[in-house]
Amino acid sequence: MTEVAATKLALAIACGGAAGLVLGLVYFALLRRSVAGYTSSAPQWRPLLFTALRLAAAAVVFWLLVQWSAAAAISGLLGFTVARFKSRAIAGLS
Repeated sequence: MTEVAATKLALAIACGGAAGLVLGLVYFALLRRSVAGYTSSAPQWRPLLFTALRLAAAAVVFWLLVQWSAAAAISGLLGFTVARFKSRAIAGLS
């Protein structure tokens, strides 16, 4: 493996993981707001908008990561998973 290939792989892994982490934090924050909106007496369009927004954002980000490389997509999925556990810890859930 040449140094250029190793550098590109490291960049794909780092950027994919960061993108997955940021996406995950935003995704689970919007999920929490959607659930709160569905259970309250808020207008129904608001939680539906949050649901559509988070699903569209996840689809776009993961599609872009897959287009970049498999390593970026896998590290993005790992970053998304870390965000899931981090958001549960922030919310005080176990």
